[in-house]
Amino acid sequence: MVANTITIGNVEITAVHDNEGALPLSMTFPNVPAESWSPYQQRYPEGFSGTEYLRVHFDCYLVRSEGRTILADTGGGSMATNPGTVGNLIGGKDGRLTSSLQEAGVSLGDVDTVFLTHLHPDHVGWNLTPGGSGRAPTFPNALYMFHQADWEAFQPPKDEETFGFTFWQETLAPLETAGVIDPLDGERALTTEVTAIPTPGHTPGSMSLAVVSQGQRAFILGDVFHGPAQVTEPDWVFSFDMDAALAVRTRTHLLDRAESEEAVMAICHHTGFGKIVRTEGRRYWQGV
Repeated sequence: MVANTITIGNVEITAVHDNEGALPLSMTFPNVPAESWSPYQQRYPEGFSGTEYLRVHFDCYLVRSEGRTILADTGGGSMATNPGTVGNLIGGKDGRLTSSLQEAGVSLGDVDTVFLTHLHPDHVGWNLTPGGSGRAPTFPNALYMFHQADWEAFQPPKDEETFGFTFWQETLAPLETAGVIDPLDGERALTTEVTAIPTPGHTPGSMSLAVVSQGQRAFILGDVFHGPAQVTEPDWVFSFDMDAALAVRTRTHLLDRAESEEAVMAICHHTGFGKIVRTEGRRYWQGV
C-alpha cells in the first residue's frame, strides 16, 4: 500500500491530493507507439484509465523540516481560483487541496513557504483565493518561491500562447503586488535538510527539492517525470516539455542520482512515493 506520509531522517513529507483527471496518451506522448504502453499498463494499472488514457494526479507535497512548513506546488485549483486549468484539463471538477491540508492537520496559516516547482497552471492553481478586494494569497503567512526564468516565461501573452487560456492574472500576478514572492536564480537551501535545485527542461525554470537528513534522501521532482514509465523510458518525451532534449538529460541525471543515493522519489502526477529498482538490468519505479 502506498503511504501518504513518509519520514526521511527528521523530515516529514506528506502527499496532499488536489485533483485527478485523464489525458489521452496520443496527446501527452505523441511519439510513443500505442503498443509500447502495454507492459507499463500491466505493471502500473493505477496510472492509466483504460488503454488510451494516462491517469493524471494533481498532487502537492507538504514538507516539515526544522520547524518550517513548506508546501511544494498548489495544484490545479478550483473554477474560482484557476478556471483555465480546471475547465480545460480537469473537466470542471474543483480541487480539494485546502481540505486535504486540513485533513493532514495543517491550516493555511501554518504554511510559511510555498515552493512552486514550475509555473504551469496545474501547479499554481491555489496560489490565490478570490476575496472582497480582489485575489489574496491563499497562504497568508507564506513566501512564494520559484525560479525567475519561469516568471519571465509565462507572463501574458505567453500564458495563453502556450496553453490556449489565460492563468497569469488569476494565479500569479497578484502575488507580486502583495509583496510575497521570492524568485530564485539557482540552488537555494530552505533549511539545512531541504534544498531547492534546478531541474530544467520541462520549463526553463523547473526546480525540485532535495531532502537529506540523517543519512536518508528524497527528491520531490515536480514534472521531471509524468508517471513511472519514464523511469524505465527516460527518452520518452512529454508533449508539454518545453526543451525536450534538456528534459531527457535532466531526467536521466536525476535517475542516476536517485539510484546511486537510494533516494525516495515523489512526482506530482502519479500517486505516492517510489524508489528505483533494477530488474534484468532495467530501472523501474517501485512504490514505497
